[in-house]
This record gives sequence, C-alpha cells and structure tokens, in this order.
Amino acid sequence: MTAFDRRLFHRTVLAVPAAALAGAGLGALATAAAAAAPADWDSHFLVGQANGELRHRRRRGDGSMGPTWDDVPTAAGTLYRVSCTGLGPDLHVVAALNSGTPDHAVRHGADGSWTEFTPIPSQAGPATGAVHVAAAALNGELHVFGASEGGTALQHTVRAADGTWLPRWSTLRTFGTISQIATTRVGTTIDTAVVSGGVLRHAIRRSDGTWTGWGNIETSAGDIGYVNRVALAGIGSQLHVVALNGSGEVYHAVRRADATWQQFRRATVLSQYRPFDVAAANVGGEMQVGIVNLDADGGQSVKYTIRRADGSWQTVATVSSSNLTAPGTIAMGATPIGR
Repeated sequence: MTAFDRRLFHRTVLAVPAAALAGAGLGALATAAAAAAPADWDSHFLVGQANGELRHRRRRGDGSMGPTWDDVPTAAGTLYRVSCTGLGPDLHVVAALNSGTPDHAVRHGADGSWTEFTPIPSQAGPATGAVHVAAAALNGELHVFGASEGGTALQHTVRAADGTWLPRWSTLRTFGTISQIATTRVGTTIDTAVVSGGVLRHAIRRSDGTWTGWGNIETSAGDIGYVNRVALAGIGSQLHVVALNGSGEVYHAVRRADATWQQFRRATVLSQYRPFDVAAANVGGEMQVGIVNLDADGGQSVKYTIRRADGSWQTVATVSSSNLTAPGTIAMGATPIGR
C-alpha cells in the first residue's frame, strides 16, 4: 500500500550527491486469501519519476515481466505521491497530482486499460500541498487515507463497492507532524501506520468500523532509530511491517494474530543497497518488497525481493529500466492474473 514525496526527492536525491544520502519510504495489499498460490497472482509496480510522470510494470505469476515500463496517463498532472491496492481483478490507484484533493484511477485487469484520474469527491478532505495518500481494500470497498502536506490531521474516506464515495472525509486523529501514511488489509481489519517525527504509530480499524488506540510500533517490536519510511502488507492474520530508518537500513517485523510482535530484524538481503523508498504487497501469500535504490553511479534503480511463506528471502533482482528515468518513489499492489 505506497507514497511519494517528489519535493523531498528533489531536495535530497537531485540536490545532494548520492554518496551523501542514507535513505528514506508505501505499501499495498491484494485481496488475496493467504492460501492462494503466488503463481496465480500478478504484482504491480508503480513508480513516480523525478519529472512528475508515473510508470507501471507488471510482474506475472510465473516471474516474467513485460518488456518495458508503461506510461500511466495523469492528464498533465505532476505526480507527488501515490498508493495502490488490488480490488478484485483491478488495481486501484490513489495519487497526489499537482496540489490539492487526491485523485483516483483504476487499471482494469481484463484488458490492462486505465480510467482517467479524477478527484475524490468526498468533501472537507486533505487539500493543501502535495497530499499524503494511502489505500487499502476490504470487502469490495476502497479505504483511502490522507493528510495535507505539512498538516497534522489524518483523514479517511471510503469508496463503496458500487463506486460511490462517502460524502465527507472524517478526521481520525491529529499528530505533531505527518510525513507518511501506509495501510493494508489484515484479515477482516484495516491496519494503518503513520510516520510522525521519526516515530512509527499504528492503529487498527476493526470490522465494525471502530478503531483501536494508536501505539508506537517500536515500543512493541524494538527500537530501530529514526523512521523515514514504512510499508505494510497483510498476510492472513498477520501484519508485516517493513521500515526504512534514517541510516538507510531496512527492517522487518510481524504483528501476530494474538497481538504479540516478532521483533524488528534487519532485512540483510537488502543490506548492500541504499534504498530511498520502500513498498510491499501480499502476492498470493508471499510478501514482495520493492525499493528505489541509490546506485553507486549516482543514478536510481528499482529492485525487489520476495519473502517466502517459510520466512526465507529471495535474492534481490533488478527491474530493467526500459522507459524509466530517475525513479523517485515506488508503490506495490497485487491482483489475480490478468492483462
């Protein structure tokens, strides 16, 4: 379920030599059952470029990929942040284009076509600057979370299965600052995380629509230092948290069904890389993790790994850069095999 701060990207990646950068990070969830076979699911990579354009690439269930990154039409809008999630056969995308109200579009799984991005019609929502966005799907509904750039209020709206939206956004709570939002489905609930002042907060929307309190994940799962970015993936009844700290290190923790935590552990498969952004998705019961890496030559590339159901990690692979220049963010989702 994922977000992109293009302004932060320009300030850090473009204005500072790559060798001086440590790193910085969204997440998405397919509506897959935990028992589904990974070969029956496609994963989707969405990447925002430094020039404000959006690209898409699909990894098929057999591990193959399309020949190039596809352009995603944004009606001349400048992309700042993006999140995506699978909903049935389709990929739903929420983005901050230019400044103001978040926009929504759909990639149809049947033929690979895209709808136009249109503003989310719910009123009184986040509308200032490059809005933070995150999206998750549950029971045919699309849950969208947002916060104005530089704002303190976390807001929420829902797109019903019939395509209608709630009349107004609701404010869930306020934080000192909000620098990122991530969300995912976990069983019958929606888990949401907020990065606020380097602290990783987490709460759960229960199936009856009520919320738990907001806790500090590091208090339960171990201190990993200042948190820059986070990605979430729900697999069965477990929440997987992938966090990128201020030193550019990627950590992974799991919240079990009984509310206990498997402590943060360094994702050593990524230890030789310098991620700027991170995303994750449940793809047929396995977690795929994607990063935007700051390469030794000063460029950026997209890489990914897979955490298998047995807890082992696959060797990191690089996604070819055909039709991709200067990636600055990454979001991931999953859908049943389509086009």
